[in-house]
Amino acid sequence: MDGAFDVSDLVKEYDVIPLRVADLSSPDMRKLIGGDYRAKLAAMWEGPFEHYVWLDSDAIIWGDFTAQIRMDVDFQVFWSEISIPLDATEIPTWLPHFYFDPMKLLRFDPDFEWRGHAYFSAGVFACRRNAIPFEVWDRTESWGRQSPGLFAWGEMGMLNYLVYAMAQRKELKIGVSDLQHVGAHHGIDELKQDCAHNNWHFPKTIRRPRIAHFCERKPFLFDRDSYSRPFTIARLEHHRRHKHELGAWLAIIREDFGVVRKKFTHRLRNMFSR
Repeated sequence: MDGAFDVSDLVKEYDVIPLRVADLSSPDMRKLIGGDYRAKLAAMWEGPFEHYVWLDSDAIIWGDFTAQIRMDVDFQVFWSEISIPLDATEIPTWLPHFYFDPMKLLRFDPDFEWRGHAYFSAGVFACRRNAIPFEVWDRTESWGRQSPGLFAWGEMGMLNYLVYAMAQRKELKIGVSDLQHVGAHHGIDELKQDCAHNNWHFPKTIRRPRIAHFCERKPFLFDRDSYSRPFTIARLEHHRRHKHELGAWLAIIREDFGVVRKKFTHRLRNMFSR
């Protein structure tokens, strides 16, 4: 967690173990990941578990896939499609846009093979603690400062590079699994089938357990272009623990209205500040 917001209700409800960036033992670590997407990496370096599954806040567990989590690897990629064939001769434009620039990377790691990998969203994965040491990450961060544009925004490009580069050097044992569902890529038909006839409750049967990741359009009730039913079901189940059915729905509506209001206020401020 990056910030001082109160999560005592979640601790009481789900027995979670908060890990705050401010409480990390290393000043360098706190400086690097504070106020940034990289905050998630605290779980890798000083998390309480030897093995863990990471989910961004726009992802939900959709069915029990526990048996598919591999404890024999250091890092498990939740994506199995090879993104760039080994015989590719051109760099696709999306690679430097979302991940890293292979041409700029030649300066620092000329032996890295960027083809033949399943490039993944960093919003979901499974990992062993300290699989990628902080010192290795920090050194790679310095490359980005020396060569602007080497890595794309956020931590996704660097994480993908390090996972596959360390695997090539036999420093990291990895596995790839088809455990992430992204509607923009896979479509939503499977999710619709799972949700059919369940009256806004978790399905009793899920055909293909996995993580549903809403990393494109966020799953808000007020967004007609986003298929949010699975995510809304998960939110309802949370609120139903202490509220009746109407109260659970009202809680979600208030939450989403708060998001819309903040966005609208932000746009107004930008408009009048020009």
